[in-house]
Amino acid sequence: MISVEELLKNLITIPSISGDEINVGDYIFDLLQKQNFQVKKQFVDQNRFNLIASFGNPKIYFSAHMDTVAPFIDFNGDKNYIYGRGSCDTKSSIASMIIAAIRAKNNGFNNFGLIFTVGEETNFDGIKSLIKSNINIPFIVVGEPTLCDLVNGHYGILNIKLTSQGKAAHTSQPQKGVNAIDLLIDSIKKIKSISIHPKTPISLVKIEGGSADNIVPQNANAIFGLRPSPNDLNNYYDLFKSKLSQDKNIKIEAIINVPPVHFNVPKELLFLGKGQTVKYFTELSFCSNGVVLGPGDIQFAHGSDEKINKSELSKAVDIYYQILKNYSSK
Repeated sequence: MISVEELLKNLITIPSISGDEINVGDYIFDLLQKQNFQVKKQFVDQNRFNLIASFGNPKIYFSAHMDTVAPFIDFNGDKNYIYGRGSCDTKSSIASMIIAAIRAKNNGFNNFGLIFTVGEETNFDGIKSLIKSNINIPFIVVGEPTLCDLVNGHYGILNIKLTSQGKAAHTSQPQKGVNAIDLLIDSIKKIKSISIHPKTPISLVKIEGGSADNIVPQNANAIFGLRPSPNDLNNYYDLFKSKLSQDKNIKIEAIINVPPVHFNVPKELLFLGKGQTVKYFTELSFCSNGVVLGPGDIQFAHGSDEKINKSELSKAVDIYYQILKNYSSK
């Protein structure tokens, strides 16, 4: 059987930047078919697909995303580390999950599955399509770099866009126009007066406006990025709308709105501890019950020196295997 290090090497050498996951998906599909899993492609668009593999009637699924950020960085390695794009986020999880699943199957355990998604690093179109397919997922372990620590809760993500509509005019006669940037600035000041939960970070992350230095700007927009805490019950979209209810030239829209999550740790996973809550966001927010757990240190994700400690790969395989053993039956 292929080793987890060799499998990770093979996965890294196949570029899979978001939107171009087909080749790595085909590689995993063929590998799992040869290992006698029931595997199917769940198409997200005309060409791109999630993978769903099962052995028996799954009580639990392992899941990780196949796509990576740009640019592609090819495989390299030394005595202690494996380097390359996806080595940490999250092809190390994919490799560890596959090896653990093969080991569990070969040892007579069943009733588990694997899910590998596309588009996680961009717009989450893979996991969104998967959930819309009404697949039954009793429990899911999402693979992300947690140093193999158990995460049972994390923050959400809410991006709210304000768009102001003014009236263009020549800057020699500004009184004939309505400055969209001025309108936007006034609205931003009002938003900044809203009371935000102390554990929910908020940032003004983007401002755009104007078309030329001799035209009173007709349009402008700004985006606020919030990371709602699981302890925060505020509806910030409604709060924004209420605060700007008198600003008739301002349009408000939630361009991303995925809630925070917090789930109880089931008895099958208590050997890993009570779990923890983290501030980053994962595909777990789209699921109804589960945790996040995977090899790798998130500080190395997306970087030019992305890497994974080889010892974490074997540790992850053992943990994933124990989880399958606890959930599955012979």
